Amino acid sequence: MANEDYETVIGLEVHAQLLTKSKLFSGDSIAFGGEPNTNTSPVSLAHPGTLPVMNAAVIALAVKLGAALNCRIEEHNYFARKNYFYPDLPKGYQVSQQTAPICTGGFVSIKSTTAAKKVQLNRIHMEEDAGKSLHDLFETVTAIDFNRAGTPLLEIVTEPDLNSAEEAYSFLTELRRLLRWLDVCDGNMEEGSMRCDANISVRLKSDKHLGTRVEVKNLNSIRNVKRAIEIESQRLIGITKAGEKIKQETRSFDAESNRTFSLRSKEEADDYRYFPEPDLPPIHITAE
Repeated sequence: MANEDYETVIGLEVHAQLLTKSKLFSGDSIAFGGEPNTNTSPVSLAHPGTLPVMNAAVIALAVKLGAALNCRIEEHNYFARKNYFYPDLPKGYQVSQQTAPICTGGFVSIKSTTAAKKVQLNRIHMEEDAGKSLHDLFETVTAIDFNRAGTPLLEIVTEPDLNSAEEAYSFLTELRRLLRWLDVCDGNMEEGSMRCDANISVRLKSDKHLGTRVEVKNLNSIRNVKRAIEIESQRLIGITKAGEKIKQETRSFDAESNRTFSLRSKEEADDYRYFPEPDLPPIHITAE
């Protein structure tokens, strides 16, 4: 079969760093460009005996964005621990709302050369960022900068509602314009304040079932999102046409060589052992 017989299905996960002065659960600054490990404290470094305190400005920005995107604002909110080990995650878990998002549903209206459509959203949830691993400072070791650890993020998750790299480009352009206009996020992808992961699968146009998805992570420009989707879609179509099985995995994109490469097999929700965060009380948002 020709490539034109296949359809690409894309869902995006966008992490937007919020325009607050301090972190999600501590008073540490989130200013960009500081010396490594200077915007930290015992709270953001998860020293024993420290406790988080919720940053109320984060809730206000989440509600503002949810209202602008026609989401349902959930009145009852709580955080959960997402358990995994990574060197730049000081707690050994991430505090997230992935199991109980503050905003559900909603849409972003886009226009591309093929059509205008409303891209449906699955959810928007609050979570804290991890630190940063620096692999190129030393020859034999990785350095860790915890300045970003605990920075407040909104994760904006679409349904698998996009069908081309161009539509993904239009969606991210429109979303970034709105984030900036609302003063929710500065949208600077080069500094990491807006990041995008793309979940990509392919199927025959006559097929209604979703194919095996591959996630391409940490794309740092809208242009690179478009390029990565185009390249990965062609790779998946080639595997399918050869009669081989697509492996569900997490991949990264090398902009210089114009290819994606495997990072690890894809985790599922059960791997993270979610449970409600015991150190933070539930949040109730009134209609007013």
